[in-house]
Amino acid sequence: MDAVSVLQKEFCKVNSKHKELQEGLSNLDDLVAAVENNQDLDCNWYLNQVKTELTNISVSHKDWHGSISRFGKVIDKQLTENVSFFTNRDLISGRNSQLLHQLICEHFLRQGNLELVEKFVQDSGHKLEECKKRPFVDLNQIVGSLRKRDLLPALKWCENNRPALKKRGSSLEFMLHRLNFISLIKERNTAGALQYAQILGQFVETHKKQLQRLMGSLLYVSTGIENSVYRDLIDPQHWSDICDLFTKEACSLMGLSKESPLSITVDAGCKALPALNSIRQVMEAKQLWGLKDELPCEVDLGPSCQFHSLFACPILRAQCTKSNPPMRLECGHVISNDALKRLAISNKVKCPYCPQETSPSEAKQIYF
Repeated sequence: MDAVSVLQKEFCKVNSKHKELQEGLSNLDDLVAAVENNQDLDCNWYLNQVKTELTNISVSHKDWHGSISRFGKVIDKQLTENVSFFTNRDLISGRNSQLLHQLICEHFLRQGNLELVEKFVQDSGHKLEECKKRPFVDLNQIVGSLRKRDLLPALKWCENNRPALKKRGSSLEFMLHRLNFISLIKERNTAGALQYAQILGQFVETHKKQLQRLMGSLLYVSTGIENSVYRDLIDPQHWSDICDLFTKEACSLMGLSKESPLSITVDAGCKALPALNSIRQVMEAKQLWGLKDELPCEVDLGPSCQFHSLFACPILRAQCTKSNPPMRLECGHVISNDALKRLAISNKVKCPYCPQETSPSEAKQIYF
């Protein structure tokens, strides 16, 4: 197993332990909020629940600390290769350096590290306009509220951006109201849930089946939804999902990708380095590096790093490029331009998939 795969596996373990700890803390917050909002409770039952959650949190914190310690040791053991051979400083100099600074600023703005951004701007001399910073500040404030299970700022944002969200066919506003409704069910607040159901009525046309399940959960308010067939509705994972969904929708409205471009670039580099390192000696011997603006071998970065549609010619079994674009024949079938030239005889081309003949000049280039 290569170093990157080992590190990814160990990081997943750290991340998993961290999520367990977060879930425990969130459950404890729910219990505290339930006690504060309702005085007519079975105190002994809630006290036992709090003790159980505290025990789980203690165990999760210990496991998380241990996984972090192991991750540090794995980094020291695995990252021993010298990758300076693969660096190209020309790509991050001159005008490109400003683009790199912009990517770094945007990356940390997405994470809400405003102080770090200010320090980076001061040290690098990069000019960051306030109008570009403000949307990220608002975004992180709302995401921070969602992590604290406060839905009001996000609902207010949805109200202000409702036309744009509807145009995109977004379900964000419904999912936020859904969490509010489930919280009332979890608190066994029947009157509040019935009143809130009137707000959910506006989503009947778009989320009918989900609304039917929510209404069905009302039957288990008294006995506890956690003991019913609707217990999946109170899964803590829904809160993590709503943070991701909000970030995705907010970034889309700002014309940005959900993921940080810097993170995507670093991830692609980590995936490509092992393949390049394995043929390093060949590259050094034949002096292949730097002769062309392309990699000396094909590197599969996986579907997460694929952003554009690809077309492989069914005749030549080769991927189309700018110099060899896909061409649509008059009959509707598509082949590459090189295949079109090879099949042309006496200014006629017989489609390899159907009997129709056409002139090469009548073929139209396709743009993906």
